Amino acid sequence: MSLLSPDISYQCLLSAPVLLFGDDPARRAMLAERIARAGGRVVADGPVGEALDRIGRQVTTGGVVLDVVRDEGAVLDQLLARLDAMGDAAGRPFAVLIVPPDLIDATTARIAGSDTRILIAPRPEELDEAIADLVAPAPLWLEEGGAAGRRRLAELSEEVGRIARMLARMSADESERVVTEPGLHAVGDGTLVRALIRLRRLRGHYFMPELFADPAWDILLDLAAARLEGRLVAVSSLCIAAAVPATTALRWITQMTEQAILVRRPDPSDGRRVFIGLSDAALAGMDAYLAAAKDVVAPAG
Repeated sequence: MSLLSPDISYQCLLSAPVLLFGDDPARRAMLAERIARAGGRVVADGPVGEALDRIGRQVTTGGVVLDVVRDEGAVLDQLLARLDAMGDAAGRPFAVLIVPPDLIDATTARIAGSDTRILIAPRPEELDEAIADLVAPAPLWLEEGGAAGRRRLAELSEEVGRIARMLARMSADESERVVTEPGLHAVGDGTLVRALIRLRRLRGHYFMPELFADPAWDILLDLAAARLEGRLVAVSSLCIAAAVPATTALRWITQMTEQAILVRRPDPSDGRRVFIGLSDAALAGMDAYLAAAKDVVAPAG
């Protein structure tokens, strides 16, 4: 006979099961509390060293929360590759991965898709949002949760939806430019690109930086400048250039890559790093923009 009340038993059945791994017991307890508060339930937890075996043999309809505080070398690489493969198969938010800033490159070299949410030293609200997205039980909430359930799901997806719509429009515009301006091959004016970057940074001295929170343009400008200067840009460097928190920058880089605005290129000398560059469509778009901008700031004649 169950010792739980019918209401509690019903809630347990609805709660998404989550595997939780981290080497700091106090942080694991904190994460378990946040998972429970979001409507999930921890079905197994332990140190990171146990994660590879447990994730491999225990399939969960909920997901995985992995809190990495130090580089585990080859073990971490295998674990990240496993998460990426299982996330692709799940076709939904599958894992929340918390890593320190010095592991951005090693992490993004193995995790390519958006099914694993990467958080870099996250703020509490970022952590709560990612966990809520991981454990959200969609169909039943929409049918029986009423307005509150629909509102929560809408709030959780609002930012990602906005990013996707914006980037889809950008991608479509760039495709048109490739057709109408096929002769453009490379970003052309280094002085202008660097001036635009300085002007972007100058805004923060006179206005609240939050007014300019979308980093897509900063990302495109930095990659254009890098192409002109003949340098390769790692994910960690691009996160800095984006001038937003690293977690936000990673989300944009991932979305822009999935929209074929950016491309990933493996580092041939370091398997734990990838470089990010402009796609051909984005390169053509930047060429066209810079040509038009140059005519505005320094018209001929």
